[in-house]
Amino acid sequence: MTEMSFLDHLQELRKRLIIILIAMFIGMAIAWPLTPTVQRYMQRPLREPSITQKWQYEVTAWAVKKFPTLTKTLGLQAAPPEIKPHKLNYMAPLEPFFVQMKISLITGLALAFPVILYQIWLFFAPALYAHEKKYVYYFVPFGTIAFILGDLFFLNMVWPLIISFSLAYESDFLFSMLNLTQFINFCLRLLLLFGLIFELPLILLILARAGVVRLDFLRRNRRVAVFLSAVIAAFHADVVTMFAVAIPMYCMYELSILAVRLFGGRRAAEPETAVVPAGADGPPGDL
Repeated sequence: MTEMSFLDHLQELRKRLIIILIAMFIGMAIAWPLTPTVQRYMQRPLREPSITQKWQYEVTAWAVKKFPTLTKTLGLQAAPPEIKPHKLNYMAPLEPFFVQMKISLITGLALAFPVILYQIWLFFAPALYAHEKKYVYYFVPFGTIAFILGDLFFLNMVWPLIISFSLAYESDFLFSMLNLTQFINFCLRLLLLFGLIFELPLILLILARAGVVRLDFLRRNRRVAVFLSAVIAAFHADVVTMFAVAIPMYCMYELSILAVRLFGGRRAAEPETAVVPAGADGPPGDL
């Protein structure tokens, strides 16, 4: 552990922020030619059936094949899922350009994420003991993998459900005119959120290895985790997105408990004990 003054901390913070900004700028430059591909991937739910529609078709086809008489009586038919392709619209002259800027910024952040994590670790490194600094070898690679897995989970599982739910309201007298900026902003905001949600098990595991949190503390605060998951998810207006955020967030908390239990070490598994003042014969309040 290294002693640093307040000004030293500010200089160190400025140094780390400058390096992070440079890394993000380089990542953004690399991601710029990739933005059309990323945008097409975000717009896949507008052109393809959702995963629930595919599962429904597969289950129905299996039931029709295995139980033809029963499915015929119930009127079930294995019809392939159909979807009408949708296009995004924009109204401002330079709107697509600014959307491309946003996509390249978030994609560049993902490319620079290992550097960002490493700079964050270096900022806190002076306050760590020598045996705690070795956790950087787990924090950077596993943190990057967790962030990418969170984004992939969102794009392939959650995002198609949200869009298919929205498009299900179309009818003969109601049609969608999805705006490009609103569509991409909504997707990018949730991409960042799910990337950070998937960081939770790794962060709590490192805190447990460092002796900051304990397994019994995490178990006791399950209700608090449910409440906080609901509060964070409540910032989204629609019910589908709220559940799509709250459920994975709490699942990550339960995964954190499992990770701490398996890899947290002896200090994380030790129960918290109350400190009895010297000279006291029993717990406070005993006469």
